[in-house]
Amino acid sequence: MEKLRRDGELAVTFYCKNPGSQGDIECDSFYLTSRDSWIVQGKRRGAEVANQLIALAEDETFVEISGPTAEAFIKKYVKERYGVDLGVTSD
Repeated sequence: MEKLRRDGELAVTFYCKNPGSQGDIECDSFYLTSRDSWIVQGKRRGAEVANQLIALAEDETFVEISGPTAEAFIKKYVKERYGVDLGVTSD
């Protein structure tokens, strides 16, 4: 996995996406960062959702991801981290 870029900026590596998505078009996805954190690519939601979130700071945001994407993420994460295969995942 790639680490911080030479310019010190955060680097991201694709991890998994919604297994039911059509190619690379509009699919929610997880990315692992060079700081061992996650970036979640998903649908943008408006102020009516933001207002329901607790303690969302001005420099924070949120995205909605599908159930199948979360499931794919969990299966892949558990297999890689703990060696337990919870089922088939699609990259």
